[in-house]
Formats: sequence, structure tokens, C-alpha cells
Amino acid sequence: MPPGRRFLVLTVLSFIALGMPMQAMGVAWPSVADELGRPIGNLGLLVFAFGAGYAISTFSSGHLSWRVGPIWLLGGASGTSALSLIVIALFDVWGALVAVTFLLGLAGGLLDSGVNAHVAVNYGTRPMGVLHAGWGIGSVLGPGLVTVLLAADVSWRVAFAIFAAAQAALAIGFLRSAGKAGSAKLRREEASPSRPPATGAILALSAMTFFLYAALATATGGWAFSVLSEGRGINEAMAGIAVSGYWAGLTGSRLALGLVGGRLELDRLLTVCTVTTVASLGLFWWAPTPALGICGLVFSGFAHGALFPVQIVLTARRFGEGYTPWAVGYEIAAGNVGVATIGVVFDVLVNHIGLEVVAPALLVIAIGLHLSTNALERLSAAAAQEVPVQAG
Repeated sequence: MPPGRRFLVLTVLSFIALGMPMQAMGVAWPSVADELGRPIGNLGLLVFAFGAGYAISTFSSGHLSWRVGPIWLLGGASGTSALSLIVIALFDVWGALVAVTFLLGLAGGLLDSGVNAHVAVNYGTRPMGVLHAGWGIGSVLGPGLVTVLLAADVSWRVAFAIFAAAQAALAIGFLRSAGKAGSAKLRREEASPSRPPATGAILALSAMTFFLYAALATATGGWAFSVLSEGRGINEAMAGIAVSGYWAGLTGSRLALGLVGGRLELDRLLTVCTVTTVASLGLFWWAPTPALGICGLVFSGFAHGALFPVQIVLTARRFGEGYTPWAVGYEIAAGNVGVATIGVVFDVLVNHIGLEVVAPALLVIAIGLHLSTNALERLSAAAAQEVPVQAG
């Protein structure tokens, strides 16, 4: 297998592993909270810790990648993830769980931004769809594994030990690649690229779009199990299947992007994604029957699944090859500020109002995402007519 294709396969596997832990925590959380004696709303604090770590690392990922080389960066991030997951699997102290969740976010942010920038610049729409389908596969496997373990009366900790082993294997794979790659490290004397002219407002609005998208996807996947099982009285097995279905829908849309993305008009696709997301989350809230509510949840994953990878591909077109690692880092950092913010907001809302507040709050975020996406499309189109940016 050619080195470029082998490295692409490794990045897809890294995204499968990246998608597992926090989505699995959404299913494991009632059991975790019971073991540690924590209120159900404290899931929001873990989401905040993870999102804060993600935001910090992604904001600086462009510079770090330039200094040490992208492959070494990804290897170190995978190793750090493995250590964090081992601690989660072994320890039963609430403070330690919060601290290593923050560390897991730091490592995940470096993996996320580094891989996204590399694929956006070097591969394009279809490989980007496959890459993010990998994340979706992990997001299905993680909750699914925890659901099976809990149904078999096996501790959720076993799942996190498996996640740790997967990250350790990836760390070895990345570091071996770095040892073989002559270009794994860039020249430190090279000046970091400047942002292309007339793109400041586009970067700000793009950051807002990622903020809303990440908040929506994380909150939906993280809280759906508790809403269905604790709030609506659906049995845990069915609730776990529904959450896995949400992530399966997200994965399916990204696989479709990997198959036919080269033939799609990306701006129009974004509009379809956001409109159908609003409609499906409206159904999840209304839920005239439990089955229809679950259908709304599952289809919302399919509706917005392609939005993130498409926006990453468009980032490379808007900002060019040189600045893309920085722009992607800022966008994903904004997304994880959204994750951290929504974690705190939902913690407060659920603890003070109850789980019934989750579904309408998700719908409000989806409407905001639709508005920001449309505004970004219009602004980018106007800027492209005035000052075209050439992608490398």
C-alpha cells in the first residue's frame, strides 16, 4: 500500500477511536453517577472539562503542528488519550475523572484538528467524508459496546479499557510512521503563514457555526439516553439502541458523502442539512409517540452528519493551503468552546428544570445553526467574487 494511502487509513482508524469515549460516556453516565454518588446533571461538568481541553489544544494546533510536525503531534496525542482512558477505567474518584477528562479533551483536540487539516488540504471531499464516517462509526461502537456490557451486567469500565488499548495501538502506528517520514517535521525557521486578506469576518462566522454545530451534536448524543430512559421511561436497552441509531445516522450521511461527495453542490447540501436537522429535532421534542420521538432523534444524526466535514473542506477553499491548519484549529477550538459551554448550560438547566428541557433546547440550537450556516454561505460567496482564495 502506498505511504499516502496507508497514512490515510491510519487517520480514519484514529477517528474511529476518537469517536468512542465521550459518546460512550453518555450511555455509561447513569451507572457512573450511581457509582460515584453524583447527580445526573453532573454529566454537563464532564462535557465542560472535555470541551475546555479540546478548545485549548485545537486553538494552538496549527502552531504546534508547524513546530513538531503533524505525525509526531498525532502520535503524542494518541498516547496521551490512552493514558487518560486507563485512568478513567481504573479510578473511582470524581476529581480524577474530571481532570483526566480534561486531558482527554486536550489530546482529542490535537488529533481532530491535525487530521482534519491534513485531509482537507491533501485529499478533498470524498476522503473527508470517509474520515468523518470513521468518527461516526466510533460514535456507534462506543455507546453500543457500553449498552451490551451493561445488559450483560459487566462494568462500563471494561469499555474504557478497550478504548485505551485502541489509542495505544494508534500511538505506536503514528510514531512508526513519523520515524519513516522524511517530512514529518517542518523547518522551524519557516515563518507561519498569514491569514488571507478579506477573510476576517468569514473566519469569525465560521467559528460561530462550528460553535453551534459541536454544541448541538454533543448535547444530542450525550443527553439522549438520559432523556429517553430517565425522562420518558423507555427501557435502557431500547434507549441505548436509539442513541446508537443517532450516531449510525450521522455515520451514514458521512459515508454517503464519501461515496458521492465529489458530485454534490456543497453550499446547497449545507442548507438541506440544517433545515432537516431543525425538522427532525422538532419531532424529537414533540414525540407524539415514543417511536416517533426516537425516529426524530435518529434522523437528526443523518441530517447534520455531513455538515462538519463539508465545512472543513470549504475551509481549505476559503483560506488556502498555507493557512488551513490555523483556520481549522480555530474553528474546532470554537466548536469545543461550544461543547464546554453547552455542558455547563445543560447542567444548570437539567438540575433546575429537569430532563424535559433538553429537547426544546436542542431545537433552539438547531435553528441558530441554520441561520449561521446560511449567513456564512452568503458571506463566503460575496468574498469569493471580490478576492478569490486559491487552495494549494
